[in-house]
Amino acid sequence: MIGTQLGKANLVVFGETLLELGKYDSTVRVVTSDSRGSGKLVAFGNELPDQIVEMGIAEQNLVGVAAGLAMTGKKVFAVSPACFLTARSLEQIKNDIAYSNHPVKLIGISAGVSYGALGTTHHSLHDYAVLRAINNIDIVAPADNFETREVLKTSLSHPRPIYIRYGKK
Repeated sequence: MIGTQLGKANLVVFGETLLELGKYDSTVRVVTSDSRGSGKLVAFGNELPDQIVEMGIAEQNLVGVAAGLAMTGKKVFAVSPACFLTARSLEQIKNDIAYSNHPVKLIGISAGVSYGALGTTHHSLHDYAVLRAINNIDIVAPADNFETREVLKTSLSHPRPIYIRYGKK
């Protein structure tokens, strides 16, 4: 596995690391909402097509499916833009994942104002606040490539729900 690489976006390292983890552990599943490109999941989908579920733009369903897969023992990464993952599906995160204590890895991509010109509908300044208000979710924002890799590797055996937040780069 690679270490820190200067000039490489954390989200790129996220995609590379997730692919490595999926190859290493066949129980890894990725559930995404029309985010293969922006979530750096194209290679994962091409190389491990049986381990990725595309939900389309349906974040509430994404969270429900992620919880269901976790109930069967899968190690689930639910990947979606942070603004939609934490706003549209907040009730499902609270009830299906946090209160039920399913160890789903919620991956919020393009957090903050990363989407820039797409406007306020795509900004997520609320994600930390709303998820901190829900008991039983750990929150991590990796600062660099090393932390990105390590939090993903560690999350495989993390016994609780976790929200991992990435900017666009």
